[in-house]
Amino acid sequence: MPYKTSLLPQNSGRFGRFLSYFCIVAFFSLLIFAECYHVGSEKIQAWDEARHIGSAYEMLFRHEYVVNYWQNEKDYWNLKPVLSFLPIIVSVKLFGKGLLADRLPSLLGFVASIIGLYWFVARRFSRVEGLYAITLFSTWAQAVVLHGFRQADADALYYTFYLFCVLFCLKRTGGAFCLACLMAALCFLSKSWHTLTLIPTLVVTYFMTGRSLRLAMKGMLCGLTPVLLWLAARLSEDGSRFPLRMLTYDLLKRGSMAIEGHNSPALLYATDFVQSHPDLLWQLGLLTLAFLAACFWPPLRAACFRPGIPPALKAEMLILGITIVSVFGMFSAAQTRLFWYTFPAYPILCVLMTYFFALLGPVLKTLAGGIAAVFFVLSLSACLQRDRATVPPVFYTQLQAAAQLPITRVQKDLLITQDDYAALLTYLPVAPGAIHIGADDHTPHTLVIRQKDAGACDGCALISRGDQFDLFYRN
Repeated sequence: MPYKTSLLPQNSGRFGRFLSYFCIVAFFSLLIFAECYHVGSEKIQAWDEARHIGSAYEMLFRHEYVVNYWQNEKDYWNLKPVLSFLPIIVSVKLFGKGLLADRLPSLLGFVASIIGLYWFVARRFSRVEGLYAITLFSTWAQAVVLHGFRQADADALYYTFYLFCVLFCLKRTGGAFCLACLMAALCFLSKSWHTLTLIPTLVVTYFMTGRSLRLAMKGMLCGLTPVLLWLAARLSEDGSRFPLRMLTYDLLKRGSMAIEGHNSPALLYATDFVQSHPDLLWQLGLLTLAFLAACFWPPLRAACFRPGIPPALKAEMLILGITIVSVFGMFSAAQTRLFWYTFPAYPILCVLMTYFFALLGPVLKTLAGGIAAVFFVLSLSACLQRDRATVPPVFYTQLQAAAQLPITRVQKDLLITQDDYAALLTYLPVAPGAIHIGADDHTPHTLVIRQKDAGACDGCALISRGDQFDLFYRN
């Protein structure tokens, strides 16, 4: 049964409801503005974001939506299923090429996350708890610079599906369990084996929901069907090489040894939580301290807490706790450790802290809400200050100017980095096969990109001199 008792009175008059909804809309607008501010000005991050942008453009040029490519070859390094590339392709088709279009799906993931989180918590408790939940969530999201909601890699989509999977688990109905299994399947199609951390959550939810064989079969059908359809499509394209490499390299080898130089200690995730997210840590500590004090001091418990915790809330808090422990435990046990692997646990931690918050009495709730508001203002200010100083690299401005030329070929000296390759595909109207590395072969209609001050280009018109490259055009 829902926990309907409200600690803070809800305004029932027409003006009160209008004022409440106005504040909610204004708060959502502020969150979205802060998250989107100057998002098209930040440099493309090497590795994951660059690989996703580059592969998405190559798939778009090839009209290939099952196999991801990189520099005109099938990509067996980025061992993720295809779902994380498709939103970028759709965005570019709808809105045209550009860095903002590349990152738009990630921003939409942030919007969907805060709306879904608020809707769930507000219906579960009240609008006060809903605002507290998205305040905590946005505080965490603004602190995430790499692999967050402002980059065009797989993580934002994965975080969104992960959050919705756990929220469906909290409803503990047969239909919601099937939807949770579907969300888990979408997590796998976005981020591959990271989804294994959801298995304990789904198992516990299943036993709390019904334990019926029919429910188990429905859940497996919803969870396995999308994965098997993708697997069948991939096998028909290039055989078993990609799935086998996913299993042997991306799961078994990554779990059993530190690969690609990622030699981090087992306590990496605990130390990263302490160092990188002190605002969440402080608020979690204060909530925990309040509960411990109430447990050992009955007068405080009677004055400042709800009269007991309903069994339904205990079950939901258990599901949230198991999810958080599963994420931190599994990735700590794996030998390859990167600090963003545990990011899916932070939105779940925000939900669990909101459950603690809902159990507080009016005095403690006002104090906890005020502390959360202070941390939110501080993080929002830091976010805006950071973004205000963000300017696009000169190279991107050069490419935007060169995009107006009738280019049929791009020639770049020496090596081309992954982020530079993604930038070329984002800004220039050329196919991936028209981008070449090496000395200029004097082909007409070629954009020649040289290292800065590398010398003149015979027979070329100078387009721009930048801080890293000089651009020329050969008629």
